Parts: sequence; C-alpha cells; structure tokens
Amino acid sequence: MLESINGLVTGVDGSYILLAVGPLTLRLLAPGYYLRHVAEGENIRLFLLFQIINEGNKGVPLAVAFPTISDRDFFTKFISVSGVGVRAAVKAMTIPPYELAGAIASGDLKILKSLPGIGNSRAKQIIAKLQDTMSKSGFTSSVAGISPAVSDARAILEQLGVPAHEASTMIKKAIEETGSEDISASALVRVAMQLRG
Repeated sequence: MLESINGLVTGVDGSYILLAVGPLTLRLLAPGYYLRHVAEGENIRLFLLFQIINEGNKGVPLAVAFPTISDRDFFTKFISVSGVGVRAAVKAMTIPPYELAGAIASGDLKILKSLPGIGNSRAKQIIAKLQDTMSKSGFTSSVAGISPAVSDARAILEQLGVPAHEASTMIKKAIEETGSEDISASALVRVAMQLRG
C-alpha cells in the first residue's frame, strides 16, 4: 500500500485534490482545513490513507490525503468514533487537527458543534470516546503555545457571531498579516475583520 506520494496539483474539485503523478492524475479526498492552502501548479508531497467504504451493496475505495503523518494519525483516531465515517470526518475537519484535538481534550462542545455535520449528540460522542486519548497525545501540543491574545481574539469573533472554525482561520490570517502574535486581542480582531472585508 502507498505511504506517501509526490505530484503536481492540477486542480481542486470540491473536496478533492487532483494530483498529476507521471502519466496519471489521481483524485484524492482531502479535508477542508488543508484544501484551503493547496494551489494549482504546486508540487507537493501527500501522506495517504486508503479506506474501503460501503455504498449500497458495493465497496468503494477512497484515498484520503494529508500534509503530515501526524494529521493522518489524528484522522484515523477521529474516524474510530462510531458514526464518524471517512466522508463525514473529511467534511467536518474545517479546522486543523491540533485545534480539533484541543477542543476534544478540553470538552469544548461549542467548537465541535460548529463543524459541518457534527450535531450536539455526535459532539458528545466524540468527546466521550476521544477526550482521554487527545489529552494524553501530542496532537494538542500546538494548542498549548497559543497566546492569550489569540485565544481572546477568537472568543471575541465568536461572540460577534463568527463560526468557531471561521474565527480560527481569520485569526491565523491576521497573525500572518501582522507578522506577530504579540499584539492585543482587539488589534487582532480589527485586522481579522478588515481582511474578511
């Protein structure tokens, strides 16, 4: 089975990356948090997870692509929750795995419920199954380094009605724009709202 693959991105089609590898073009399923950063014409290396899913009375092979092995490892744990299939997990992952792992570890129902296809009962089920695992894993290590200003800015955006997964993306863009996390929460929110247009 393939572990990883290098190729040229020829396009993004819905939830799929079209990857040219020699004379072949592969159609690889990929989560939204990653698809936003994939550009046509880019040479990339992807780590793959192969799954056979049941559709009607036949098994359909799917290849899911990730930017890192760690992201793939998180995904395999995420789909271990009963009722969270491959397609549902890909659709739900609009925020990076480390943020999702942090939400699960802290029991944050609000963030989980804001994800596409994850309702209140499914969010509780995810926390019940994975909270201990995520608390002890390395997936949340990136969350520990988030500054209070970033955390406060995200909370302010959510209070203004911005969905949690969109607030995370807006804050990330604001940090990239300013070049620093060492600014006040209000300044981050201001920049984030300006970039949102």
